[in-house]
Amino acid sequence: MIELRSDTFTQPTDEMIQAIVEAYHQGRLGDDVAGEDEVVNELQEKAARALGKEAALLVTSGTQGNVVSLLSQTRRGDEVVVERRSHTFLFEAGAMASLGGLFPKPVDGVRGYILPETLERAISPDNPHYARTAMVVVENTHNYAGGTIIRPDQVDALARVAHDHGLIVHCDGARLFNAAVALGLPASRLVREVDSVQICFSKGLSAPVGSVVAGTREFIHEALRTRKKLGGGMRQAGIIAAPCIVALEKMVDRLKEDHENARLLYSRLAEIEGLLVDEPETNIVFIQLDNFNITAPEFAARLRERGVLVYGEYGSRIRFVLNRMVSRDDVLYTADVISEVLSAAGRR
Repeated sequence: MIELRSDTFTQPTDEMIQAIVEAYHQGRLGDDVAGEDEVVNELQEKAARALGKEAALLVTSGTQGNVVSLLSQTRRGDEVVVERRSHTFLFEAGAMASLGGLFPKPVDGVRGYILPETLERAISPDNPHYARTAMVVVENTHNYAGGTIIRPDQVDALARVAHDHGLIVHCDGARLFNAAVALGLPASRLVREVDSVQICFSKGLSAPVGSVVAGTREFIHEALRTRKKLGGGMRQAGIIAAPCIVALEKMVDRLKEDHENARLLYSRLAEIEGLLVDEPETNIVFIQLDNFNITAPEFAARLRERGVLVYGEYGSRIRFVLNRMVSRDDVLYTADVISEVLSAAGRR
């Protein structure tokens, strides 16, 4: 099966599995809650350096990383400005509200980016009638906007407005390295002006589990407490950290292949008359089925019959996420299948 539902379906490499075994045989595993797992400590140091931050903390997932970051830097009743289609707002089970007592304030972005003037207007007055606006979240790359990149100058401009008003800036950087590779810049440049950042190792970087959050030592000290509250304290967590080190050191540059395959898929699908295709910036391609006599669930089912897996539960919009498990030949086959399925469905 050609897996295009998400880059979360990537399998770990042989080197990642070997890294787990070596960490065990070398006696480097320990109790991470006590800070004694050498592999976790190594990952956290390397991740902090890669992101240009003082310190980092291993967490189980991107969602946990975002929740830890939000709860550690705000207080109950605070307001958090989020882009209307962001992961923190739509796809984290309302965690900021249910767990942190935070009030999400969604605003419209431009290709996933919250304009500085939009943020300025969204900040509530310092008045007892209003919640205190405490934070703004940047998602980079922005998943639902199509894997779009928030450029460093955009992040800097947004952060200036936020900091001028005393707001914390958090970056949901689950696919931050996709943005960095596409721009040819170090990841640290993209988050230079943000206060905290979360990166995920289990998407395009292919590790089986794990994310980290990074920021100041003060933030990480508080994040440790929040992670504990969420049940995220782990023991011999080096078995998670070891593949993440391989991901960080060996898997970043190859993301370029996923971007190239996304461009190839886009170019082939753009040839289909009537099909609306978003031009990709990284590894995500979206299409719209509005002009065809087929629903998203039906479309996904027809593709599955031909060996191609996509999600079909989100209206008429279909997402394809290119990843390490998908080859160039897979892309060409997928494009042919889509063309045949849509031809059989017919135009509206």
